[in-house]
Amino acid sequence: MRIDVWSDFGCPFCVIGKRRLEHALGKFAMGNQVEVVYRSFQLDPHAENRTVSTQQLAREKGMTVEQLKAKQAQVAAMIKKEAGLDVSYDQVTIANTFDGHRLVHFAAKAGKGAELTERLIRACLSQSMNIADHNVLVSLGGEAGLNERDVAEMLESDAYKDSVKADIAEAKKLNITGVPFFMFNNKYAISGAQSEEVFLNALNSIWDEEKEWQKMEEEGKAKGEDNCADGVCKV
Repeated sequence: MRIDVWSDFGCPFCVIGKRRLEHALGKFAMGNQVEVVYRSFQLDPHAENRTVSTQQLAREKGMTVEQLKAKQAQVAAMIKKEAGLDVSYDQVTIANTFDGHRLVHFAAKAGKGAELTERLIRACLSQSMNIADHNVLVSLGGEAGLNERDVAEMLESDAYKDSVKADIAEAKKLNITGVPFFMFNNKYAISGAQSEEVFLNALNSIWDEEKEWQKMEEEGKAKGEDNCADGVCKV
């Protein structure tokens, strides 16, 4: 089974959905036969790289400082409870995530896509790091087990730009307007950070259904030409 996950690094619900899926996979009997592939999505493709104060961010969002701090505290508590990450909004770093997504595609070629995704999430949400800064990305790539020189060379090139754009284009084709979004075997979709139970039920149901179809196909092949007679194909 394959699960494609569209997400963005600074999205609180993306990391919560990621954790809930991981917990469900831990309880799923065939979890070791499930491939999880992280796909690119940008919640704000036009984001400018900058660090802003709470006062400035409150003005931009049309909120009072007290309202913004209350909202940030609520989000931080939710991420801590659900994903185990400590989040501080004393300083807010806004970063365009495009190059981070390029780096995940690069890491995936070395089998490090999942590790790099997790590291970028932690850097963005928990450490207020500027994940648009190439020096930061090189360091994070090294922490995930990649060769830092190779990472630096990749980032200075146009490599994987088309891959990120292709993921975003496919999301648009699927009418994905928010993340996280989970696609199972290119057929079954779950939108949002659903509960662990929802993910586990989906895993079991889809696995059983896929095995049933596989069984029917094998039985059909075993019947050979007798399976299609009088212009009608039967299983």
